[in-house]
Amino acid sequence: MIKSTADSLQTTAKSSSRKSVSGQPTSMADLLASQESKPLSISRGQEVDGEIVSISDNEIILDLGTKSEGVLPKRDLSPEQAANLKVGDKLLTFVIQTENESGQVVLGLQRSLKTKTPSQWYKFEAALKSNSVLKGKALELNRGGLIVEVEGIRGFLPSSQVTLSQAANLEELVGKDVDVTPIEVEANQNRLIFSQKTTVSEDIKENLSKLKAGDEIKGVVAAVLPFGIFVTLQSGVEGLVHVSEISWEKTEDPSLVYKVGDEVKAKVLSVETNTGRANLSIRQLVSDPFKDKAKDLQADDIVKGTVTKVSTQGISVSLEGGIEGMIHSSKIDNPADFEVGKNYQFLVDSVDNTKRRVNLASFVTSTAGLIYK
Repeated sequence: MIKSTADSLQTTAKSSSRKSVSGQPTSMADLLASQESKPLSISRGQEVDGEIVSISDNEIILDLGTKSEGVLPKRDLSPEQAANLKVGDKLLTFVIQTENESGQVVLGLQRSLKTKTPSQWYKFEAALKSNSVLKGKALELNRGGLIVEVEGIRGFLPSSQVTLSQAANLEELVGKDVDVTPIEVEANQNRLIFSQKTTVSEDIKENLSKLKAGDEIKGVVAAVLPFGIFVTLQSGVEGLVHVSEISWEKTEDPSLVYKVGDEVKAKVLSVETNTGRANLSIRQLVSDPFKDKAKDLQADDIVKGTVTKVSTQGISVSLEGGIEGMIHSSKIDNPADFEVGKNYQFLVDSVDNTKRRVNLASFVTSTAGLIYK
């Protein structure tokens, strides 16, 4: 059973400061061990338990035990609830969006569809089947898009599903009426996702039908946004290159790479007939440089690197050539031995081409304390 927000906050906040049976605070080793059981990936609508790592005026950042951190808007909490939270407390939240333009997981405390009756669900399910347009109002903006209310019911309108003419100025839509169409309605997971791209001409549908995954196309950049770039193809079809598909290296700001009017080549990842859009990738037209940089690395090789982050998940390391390295928490005796910004030697454990990183192990530089037989 899901606890109320107030009970959840109170319970999780207390648990974060709880001592062990012996009366001693939970050790770093215990904390690291507890992290190993956390999920490696998450999905939209899923409940997740996170630990607060920072609190700012507008948002709360949580460690979810995954590669990406979670962000919870402070407006989800009452002033009293926010005032009682501190770094180290744990919160039970649910996933609104698995990744925003900053690579963070967008979280919420209350399920937006929690109070829907079966008849209200039916209304959205019927609109989904018929591709019907619904009248709504944009209530608020977050990093991933807009919260839209339709006849008293709230759903989510992702930035990528806003019409091209308005996508660059989402804040101007807050408080205004918008036409939306449901594209995801899942009662069991309390999920309602809208699209503003409700009308797809027969010409666009026909041109979309000619595209398939793997095709290489040419187009012109029509808009540059924090989450990616919109590209108009020669056929008139609109394509989206998500920020994660622009380059093999992380792109912090697409506007530093592309501008409106630039000609680009891309690869088709998928086609969305209901929204009249193709999902594209620019990076997949070239080979992954990680594979070339890491091809000569073998298990037990000694490498040098700079520590970039120390967390309960482990130690993140920047290796020569810009390669990302990682020492999992289970392979670390004492995290305090590592300091962000300092250089160390490490042992290569394995090379993970899928995650584009080198798994590392600590390199023993002293035999003190070792016992030989």
